[in-house]
Amino acid sequence: MCEAYGEGADQLGLSGGTDRARSDVGLAYIASLGQSASTLGDLSRFDEMKHTAVVAGKYAPDALNAACLDWLFGDAVMDLPSEGKQVAPQDVEEIRTMTGMFDGLDRRFGGEHCRMMAVRYLRDRVLPQVRAPKPEKLEREVFSATAVLCELIGWMAYDTSRHSLAQRYFTQALRFAEAAGDRAYASYVLTSMADQALYLGRSAQALRLAQVARDVSLRAGVPVVVAEASIFEARAYAVQGDEAGCRVALSRAEESFHRIVPQEGPDWAKHWGDVLFASHTGTCWIDLGRPKQARPLMQSVWDSGKDQARRRVYAASQLARVALLDGDIEEATALGTTAIESASGLTSHRSHQQLKQLRQKFVPHARHASVEEFKQRADVLLAS
Repeated sequence: MCEAYGEGADQLGLSGGTDRARSDVGLAYIASLGQSASTLGDLSRFDEMKHTAVVAGKYAPDALNAACLDWLFGDAVMDLPSEGKQVAPQDVEEIRTMTGMFDGLDRRFGGEHCRMMAVRYLRDRVLPQVRAPKPEKLEREVFSATAVLCELIGWMAYDTSRHSLAQRYFTQALRFAEAAGDRAYASYVLTSMADQALYLGRSAQALRLAQVARDVSLRAGVPVVVAEASIFEARAYAVQGDEAGCRVALSRAEESFHRIVPQEGPDWAKHWGDVLFASHTGTCWIDLGRPKQARPLMQSVWDSGKDQARRRVYAASQLARVALLDGDIEEATALGTTAIESASGLTSHRSHQQLKQLRQKFVPHARHASVEEFKQRADVLLAS
């Protein structure tokens, strides 16, 4: 069209196209903050367009390793040009409030429910604030709020099995956390990357990410991040069958967890508490084949589920695994059925994947009538 009419895309009303679409957009940690802002704009635009260059990409471990090295040892260039209306404190408060709303919807209904709303909000409202003129104090707050929203969108993408997209948003969250001068939160983002790596069966990579996050967060002096980094270190050791390593990491996590003062902690870690700690610790013991230690922990997670369907699916699935370790097939299938019922109407690929994995655990017990009934119900849900 541009060639035929001899005009640019903007003049023809065709701006916002795919001229800058690249399969690696958002995967790199970019030193230039100006370029990072442009990259985040491109990423959110192509995401909203459902462009295959980013939506259908594959998880890239090498790019993740490179991004972490660039964050640890590279130079950050604060070269962001200013444009538009000056940022006011209420603009930052709005971003935080909207992010909290998206987070609540995600936890209650799953990542698919409101992810595109969050992406549009990032593109249309947050990025203009990133580029707008602002005093130094507000500058850090805007960058911090942007990092938190990017990480949340990454989690939403992760929850819907868009792992390449999740990786891209996590990487951008890392860059804006660094721009905010908040290495504690940057370390926290690394634990999200470790969680994703663990989910994808890359325990060695998860272990390295968790250990880097632990070391950096120890220097930052924020106990909640040390606790989360140590708990994912323990999770990685447990998957690898290293009980000694897991116990050491769990001990460090527990020590840091008891030093957390909720009212003094960062806002982005307010969800960290007894339930989350019990969930991760219980999962460690299940992976190590220790049902006695796991059962009370996972029961407490189930009891806290209330209206958080994703948590109830996870807790019921893990309790079913505990019952299988104890050899109680009837209890295991009853809990598996509860997990299926909790997943009904939930737009979470992670929850469905947990049911798939649980279904696989029942294969050696296929002769039991209750197992066959569970498998049939699971197949109906998963097919839908």
